[in-house]
Amino acid sequence: MTVDSALIVAGGSHGHDFPATAQALAGVLRDHGLAVDIVDEPDEAWSAMLDRPEPYGMLAVNGLRFGMTHPRYNALRDRWAYRTPPAADAALDRHLAAGSSVFSVHTGCICFDDWDRWSRVLGRQWSWDEQRLSWHPELAPIRVEPAESLGDPFQIVDEVYTDMIDLSDVDVLARCSGQPVVWTRHEAASRVGVTTVGHGVDTYENDSYRRLLDGLVGWLVNG
Repeated sequence: MTVDSALIVAGGSHGHDFPATAQALAGVLRDHGLAVDIVDEPDEAWSAMLDRPEPYGMLAVNGLRFGMTHPRYNALRDRWAYRTPPAADAALDRHLAAGSSVFSVHTGCICFDDWDRWSRVLGRQWSWDEQRLSWHPELAPIRVEPAESLGDPFQIVDEVYTDMIDLSDVDVLARCSGQPVVWTRHEAASRVGVTTVGHGVDTYENDSYRRLLDGLVGWLVNG
C-alpha cells in the first residue's frame, strides 16, 4: 500500500529529548508526504489505531517504554515501567492486515520487552538476559558504514546498540563497529524498517544520515 499517514509513539524515561526527536522524525515523514500524529503514551496509540476509520499507513515508535525489571531501573520503575496490554495485539493485527508499515527508531527496539511479537516484527531483539545482555557504549562519535551503493561512511555522535539477538533474516542497510544499525524486512504484506541511531536531533541534521534515512523512509512509504 502507499503510505500517506503516520502515527509516532514518542515519550518515555531518562536520557532522551523525545519531544525534539519526535518532531525531527515527523519533519522527515512530512517531507515524504505523510500526515503525522504524535502521541506520548503507547496506550493512546493502541486506541488511536483501533478507533481510526482507516488504519494509519505507518506506525513509528520513537520512545522508551518497557518493563524495567532490571535492578538498574529501581528508581525509575514506579513512574516509567510499562506492560503491554492486549489492545496492542489487536491494534497491530489491524495495522498489519492493511499492509501498513512499521518503523522503529532508536529506542523503539527496546520498547515492549514483555511483548515478543514486537521484536519478531522488527527481526532483532534487545536482550535483558545477564548471560547475553544487549548494551551500548556511551554517546560518542561513531562511524556509520552504509551498505554498498547506499553512500560513503560517515561520522555522527550517537549510540551503537550492541549484541542484540537475531530473530529472523533482515536486510542490513548500515553497520557500525560490525553491528547492524539500520535494517529492513517484510512482515507479510507490510514493510518494516529499523534504525537504532537517532539519539538526538543532531543525528537528523547530519546530511549523510539524512540521505540514508530518506532512502529508508522512501522504501517504507512506497510499498
